[in-house]
Amino acid sequence: MNFWVTYYLADYVSLNSTQERTFERNLDIALVIHRTKELPKFHRLIDELQADLAKPLSFNQIRGYYLKFTEAGKESTSVLSKPFAVMIQSLSASQINELNQNLEKKIEQVIAKRKKLSLKEKIVIRRDKLQDATRGWIGSLSNKQKAILLELTEYQVEMEPIFFSIWRDFLRDWKELIKNRDNPDFESKLNVLLQQLIAFENASVQLDINVYLTRRFDVLRRLNHTLSSKQTRYLNSRLVDMRKDIAMLINEK
Repeated sequence: MNFWVTYYLADYVSLNSTQERTFERNLDIALVIHRTKELPKFHRLIDELQADLAKPLSFNQIRGYYLKFTEAGKESTSVLSKPFAVMIQSLSASQINELNQNLEKKIEQVIAKRKKLSLKEKIVIRRDKLQDATRGWIGSLSNKQKAILLELTEYQVEMEPIFFSIWRDFLRDWKELIKNRDNPDFESKLNVLLQQLIAFENASVQLDINVYLTRRFDVLRRLNHTLSSKQTRYLNSRLVDMRKDIAMLINEK
């Protein structure tokens, strides 16, 4: 994982050899903490989910698991944001400019690409991605399940302007934050900003986000209630594999 993080980071900012070594060393430390403290939380949550999946899940159960996994993700961010904070504080003005430009470029490229598409094209592309992702979890899809997923597709396409505003707000807050990267509270503020992003928290559009999440939970509830015994077994096997993979990482020396 250390290699891939450093590899993808190079797409955004060019570190000198000293910065790269320091970042890799700090990342190694954070990953050890993450394996021992945070990954067991995900392992326990998946185990709990498998037990509950013996019966169809209720709306509140699905919402509850979303909140639990989101909270675990935020706690992981607290650990993994530390090496990034140290790295950012070591950057020169030109490196900060490079990082900001590349972040903005990546975001605006995605937005521009989507804006060129017609509504029908957006729905078809998103529908196909959702169906492929769902097949990865349950193995197959019935016509009824495809119709249920189409509802979620339409919700997500409808929400695109909101999603784009979240990313642009993040970029604005990011740029403002790293202007003050030498402040002693920089790391804690960076952690909050990243946690808000992964938790889908944005005060200016939170009402829209909450409506979307409610719709999504209901779609997932109805989809869960349509699973055949074969699909349920497939889902359980995927969760077993995921728990095994996490256990291997936890026990990695």
